[in-house]
Amino acid sequence: MTFAGLNLAALLALAAALSWTMAALFSHRPATELGSLHFNRLRMIAAVVIMAVMLLATGRPMAIGGEFWPYIILSSLTGIVFGDFLLFAAMRRVGPRRTNVLFATNALFAAVLGWVFLGESLGGQTFLAILFGFCGVVLAVIYGKRRDLMHQWEMVTPPLWIGVILGLSAAVCQALGVIFIRPAMAAGVDPVAATLARAAVGAVIFWMTWPFDKRRRDKPLIPERSLLLLIALNGLFGLGVGAAFLLAALETGNVATVTILASTTPVLILPFIWIKTRMMPAPGAWAGACLVVVCTVLLVT
Repeated sequence: MTFAGLNLAALLALAAALSWTMAALFSHRPATELGSLHFNRLRMIAAVVIMAVMLLATGRPMAIGGEFWPYIILSSLTGIVFGDFLLFAAMRRVGPRRTNVLFATNALFAAVLGWVFLGESLGGQTFLAILFGFCGVVLAVIYGKRRDLMHQWEMVTPPLWIGVILGLSAAVCQALGVIFIRPAMAAGVDPVAATLARAAVGAVIFWMTWPFDKRRRDKPLIPERSLLLLIALNGLFGLGVGAAFLLAALETGNVATVTILASTTPVLILPFIWIKTRMMPAPGAWAGACLVVVCTVLLVT
């Protein structure tokens, strides 16, 4: 499907990347103060409410055939429950920029998994685009920090290797979540309804862990208003709008193309870091951004 000469699935994937960039900006403080587990409990509730309101307001079909629920449950378990838990555990240790870079490797995992399990081809132009995108992401990470920048978003809780493993594990889980949901989206399941279903499954599982979370027993269930607002915004952009864009892209786009474009958040986040820290990112970060732009041109046109 195309729109004015551009691939609609690719544009939707880019919209998902921008939404997830916004979600990352809203998640660092609540994930650090509440912990990954409780932060995910609260953001799942926010996502379910937001997506339910969106479904009712737009009049989209809410019914999901029984044959698609196994795909949705598997996708939620891998992509949301394990993936998001590991993602925000990594963010607490290495900050949003590095976490987004590590998480972006899900594109490579998804491309390989799509080739192995779904029989999706990796043509020459697609392979070249993935190569440019991956190199751009690596440059944005390795040379993306100025030595004189000591903002809290750049702080690392040692040892560094724990944060790296957490981020890469989250990327693998995200890739599996995409692979599992792909057949349901290709069959025409409404992306907003599928997003709501995935979030609802995740909410049930996360809240089932509440009685066993000893670290939260002496702390309030509901945090202060400022944290609640950040959690709601993260749920809106992360599990709500962003996930809906991704699933809509998967209706017509192949896994490799959609996931590499949806994984450009490490580059998209650079202007926001500039605004927040009032310091321009390092030249290497912008060089990485240029490579990702080349990747985008190859995949979108």
